[in-house]
Amino acid sequence: MNTAYGAVLVSLALALWDLLRIWRRDPPRWRDRLSLGVWAAVGVFAAERWTPGWMAVVAWVVAGFCVLGAVVATVLQTLVPPVPVVEEQRLRQRVLAVCGPDGPETTTVGVSSTGFVAVRTRRERLPVMAARLERGCPFCFVEEILTAVGEDAERAVERYRGERSRGVNAMAVLTRAATGARRRRADILPMTGNRKPFHAGCVTHALL
Repeated sequence: MNTAYGAVLVSLALALWDLLRIWRRDPPRWRDRLSLGVWAAVGVFAAERWTPGWMAVVAWVVAGFCVLGAVVATVLQTLVPPVPVVEEQRLRQRVLAVCGPDGPETTTVGVSSTGFVAVRTRRERLPVMAARLERGCPFCFVEEILTAVGEDAERAVERYRGERSRGVNAMAVLTRAATGARRRRADILPMTGNRKPFHAGCVTHALL
């Protein structure tokens, strides 16, 4: 009986873990969805066959919750356009153009909790620009933008890394000090709505 309980609990825990991965990945992977279905089915089967009725009810509830969560994630993915994947050099050129002397007064550059680069401006035609790098570290990308256009860039990069090392998902707010100026004041502030930092594979920006 203890083995049966253990099998049910492990299966349901793995289904919940797959559900978490589905919600955290952008876009979700089909293998996570398939794995969720398998583990949910195994948990229900084991509960129905080898455990009391109350455990079977728990298994059905948890499995149903996992399946429903996966369906909702799929629907949202269908309704919300996916974040495009772009080459790093191309995105850098676009962001530097936005941060140029003729660009909007304030430009914000940060990394979302799922790893894409988000650029916000006060320009009506381009309020938000989001893109996922084809390769490379998104945090290194933000630091390159800071180095290229930020005043006292070395200190700004140091503050940016310091926030990340403390587990704070920060953004760089680049403000043009005067009309036509090529350098911008760089303020490092916590991101709103994306407070959990993305786990990058970069050695420099790996979270301990």
